[in-house]
Amino acid sequence: MSNLLRKIREKATGQLSLVYLLVALFALRWTIVEPYVVPTGSMEPTLKTGDRLYASKCAYDVRFPFTEWILFRTGTIKRGDIILFRAPRDKRITYVKRAVGIPGDKLEFRKSELWVNGEMVARLPAPTRDVMYDITDQKEKSLYVESLTGVKHYMILDNRFNDHFMRSMEPITVPEGHLFAVGDNRDNSNDSRFWGFVPFEDLKGKGIFIWFSGWDDLLPIDYPDASLVERVFYFVWDMVRFLAHLPSGHAWIRWERIGTRLQ
Repeated sequence: MSNLLRKIREKATGQLSLVYLLVALFALRWTIVEPYVVPTGSMEPTLKTGDRLYASKCAYDVRFPFTEWILFRTGTIKRGDIILFRAPRDKRITYVKRAVGIPGDKLEFRKSELWVNGEMVARLPAPTRDVMYDITDQKEKSLYVESLTGVKHYMILDNRFNDHFMRSMEPITVPEGHLFAVGDNRDNSNDSRFWGFVPFEDLKGKGIFIWFSGWDDLLPIDYPDASLVERVFYFVWDMVRFLAHLPSGHAWIRWERIGTRLQ
């Protein structure tokens, strides 16, 4: 009997250890780092469809695991940060954009030129277009390097929209507790110009680096309604199918983007 009890106790201890490990891993994912798959081209060429990045969830605050309770602040959002946040019209969906306005900033767009607090954000034509090699209709688009408070990054303008109304925006002031976020692919981005400011409480983290980049035209881009456990399953299953599709040419890897630090 004593041997049987000892075996039961040892088995239960092993199972509890596995449970503790899983809880710790989920807590880490909830409070420290979050993986994200880029589903659209709104941040091209900085982020391309199929880029897989890691976001620091503690870049601005630390929250109690599995809740939205903020334990303490760790940093402030700066102009130029690549931020992840809950979509304004569907909180299940995560958006990734660039924060161009912080509380108190006065912003406006003048024929595609971004003005912050009365000064035009400097931009110059990019010295090379190598990063545009897989951008749709790239010949119709101009590539710039924009310098937003010292943060230099690529920005695309679509020449087919030169006279479009979205190229201009009347001056607005960013209210306290909010951000103004836009995509680097300015003429092909659903962002704050259309649905307004991003509340601080909807922030999910700051983009850090791209750990993998690839594309497969036979696979779905995202699973917005999937639970965390389902997402883990889909990630493994899709990776297996992705590797199987490589020889056929339906899938490819962007080796040059792997390990890219975001800015």
